[in-house]
Amino acid sequence: MAKRNRLTEMEAYSVKKRKSEPVGARGKGTLLLERKAAGTISGYYRERVEGKDKRIYLGTLNRKPRSGTDELTLDAMRLAALRLSQTALEAGGLEHVKLSAAKQLHSSGEGSFGDLLDSYCDHLEQAGKVSARPVRRMLDAHVKAHHPALLRRPASKVRPEDIQLVLSQVLNRPPLPGGAGRTAKAHAANGMRTVCENLRLALQAAFSHAAKAHLSPERLATRGKTFAISSNPVRDIPAIRGARRAITESLTPDELGVLLRHLETLPEAHRAIAQALIYFGGQRIAQFCAVPWAAVTDSTISLLDSKGKKERPWEHILPITPRLTEIMHPLLQHRIGPGPFSLRESNTASPSSVMKIFGAAGQSLAASGKARPFSYRNVRVTAETLMAHLGISSEIRAWILSHGRSGVQAKHYDRYSYLPEKRAALERWGDYLDGLARGDAPADNVMLLSRNRKESDER
Repeated sequence: MAKRNRLTEMEAYSVKKRKSEPVGARGKGTLLLERKAAGTISGYYRERVEGKDKRIYLGTLNRKPRSGTDELTLDAMRLAALRLSQTALEAGGLEHVKLSAAKQLHSSGEGSFGDLLDSYCDHLEQAGKVSARPVRRMLDAHVKAHHPALLRRPASKVRPEDIQLVLSQVLNRPPLPGGAGRTAKAHAANGMRTVCENLRLALQAAFSHAAKAHLSPERLATRGKTFAISSNPVRDIPAIRGARRAITESLTPDELGVLLRHLETLPEAHRAIAQALIYFGGQRIAQFCAVPWAAVTDSTISLLDSKGKKERPWEHILPITPRLTEIMHPLLQHRIGPGPFSLRESNTASPSSVMKIFGAAGQSLAASGKARPFSYRNVRVTAETLMAHLGISSEIRAWILSHGRSGVQAKHYDRYSYLPEKRAALERWGDYLDGLARGDAPADNVMLLSRNRKESDER
């Protein structure tokens, strides 16, 4: 059996995937160096226990470690691995070391950074927030998977520089593949800037929630974790420039008419769901898809608006006009799933499935030269732009699309407010859409929203 040798400096700092070397002269552990997707090299102390690898994170390998980070030189990492090997030997195994560290943190009652993130995600789920699942997945993918040492640190000891390091690594990271199992082709119109900005906002909200939870009487009553957040480490980190730039452009009336005619060629359920979204004024897909049968009457449909900082979701009532009754007839007649907007028996349509209907339409129409590439986000912007062109006031549009309310309006919210006005506006909107679908000449003085008006005109 060949003798295991230590890595050279060149080998260690140029690891492609992973390499290891023995720790100490007679120890059974190894120092494992592993290249991460972000390009950094993480170091672990690893032992083979009953045929399985057990490891503890040591830090990030760097020739010139920055103060205040978990970066270590190769020599410092070797020393940390040797000390951990001796500690594991004295404790009776690596599992005992992990258990001892966990007990120490638990007995102190002080919550770690990982506890803080879990607490925030649990709060979103309990509040029924639509963002709960994507936020948890984002934190798992971009924080938990890359910063195990930071997760174990007490939340009160996390500094702005730590968050800066997390976000900077996200900016340098390639977009993750999409779809189930992360098998779809990765794509991001502006790199990882929007993902990074969403992560910054989520981390800021998580620390804000922890600071409030720390002073909550319920925490003491339930013996919850103590986070002791005196200041929010994300607060002074500036917004990421260039984020969310790709979703502000409207379609022209002609392009919307082409889309409406294209939807007529789709399978019945897909056509009805896509048309209903547009004829309802461009509702948020996540709220739209989640509607159960109990929320549908002959004349109204009720969406739950859980976005923002409200304690409980608002019930967002929309009238079903005669035209919408006609569009939704296949959905109401066949009752495929647990709600009207379903594509299979087991569950309502997922937002991603409905987004794909519009994405595929945008690609198809762009390939044939009938429209520019677009997604549902562009369609939603278009709906509000053209409703404004029809003379529907900003207040009525806000009630149709459930935009934010504040002050007395929010405190005394009445779910049936403006129902007659909503109905009149949606009937007018439906007549306009029918005209576009027939190919009637639209007015030529519509002011479209665009990132760059000159670029839009040229296209």
